[in-house]
Amino acid sequence: MKRPTFFVVGAPRCGTTALYTYLSEHPSIFLPVIKELHYFAADFPDVHKIQFRSDEDYLKMFADADSEVLAAGDISPLHIYSRTALERIHAFNPAAKILLILRNPVDFVQSIHQLNLGILREDVKDLARAWDLQEERRQGRQMPPSCREPQLVQYGNLGSFGKHLERVYSVFPRKQVMVILFDDFAADPKAVYESILAFLKVPSDGRTNFPTVNASFEQRSQFVARIFHPARSVYRFFMKVISIFGVNFMKNVSVFYGKVEALNTRPAPRAKMDPALRARLQAYFRDDIEKLARLLGRDLSAWL
Repeated sequence: MKRPTFFVVGAPRCGTTALYTYLSEHPSIFLPVIKELHYFAADFPDVHKIQFRSDEDYLKMFADADSEVLAAGDISPLHIYSRTALERIHAFNPAAKILLILRNPVDFVQSIHQLNLGILREDVKDLARAWDLQEERRQGRQMPPSCREPQLVQYGNLGSFGKHLERVYSVFPRKQVMVILFDDFAADPKAVYESILAFLKVPSDGRTNFPTVNASFEQRSQFVARIFHPARSVYRFFMKVISIFGVNFMKNVSVFYGKVEALNTRPAPRAKMDPALRARLQAYFRDDIEKLARLLGRDLSAWL
């Protein structure tokens, strides 16, 4: 049975689904059939798609990796925000390679807010209003009923990538960490893809087709969406029931769930951000962007 050798720990809405799609089709790379297991984020139990009782349970997700596999991975982009995940990954595999994809936090906040609306984690359509509600929600007030993890509507923290990368570097040596900027990935996906393969020490498969994956979307039916994204108490009860039948059963349920949910979504254009709000968010993230620039040795002034 293979053990994961690399982990994509963040960030959501930065290209992790595209990366999952491309890497899962490489003949020498194995990724579980379910993306975003978030096993090591013990503090985010209500985002887990499968309830694992042990490392042995978790490793069942890699049981189908054959002898031709050179690298096995776990793409769980909320790990970057977890208080426990990085240390648990390090304890699990100190030599693990860590990848992150990051983007301009202002664009990220708009994208994650739209995602949250789509999966009913957010119920305030106006981004400026949702941003202003962060302190209220930090105190447990005005939380969307279907938001199973309150940290995921704390937009300022979600977009503070400099702070989060600094913590990654405090747990893993820099030589084991690769940071990709979404701008680079979008501009030249082939070059970035090849650099990732080199980092993982996996030979190129000659891939030339890099279709857009997981663009902005909206729900076709809010009724169906409410069924698939219930309140925390309902979700916990559901997971408790299906966990009785073991990991393989939960995996099959999750795969079915994902396919049906995909049928209920359709592409949606990204709204144009109000210039005043953009300037406000740029000011908020300025210090963190400058920190990220120093950590990466990159000029990120275009983000400001």
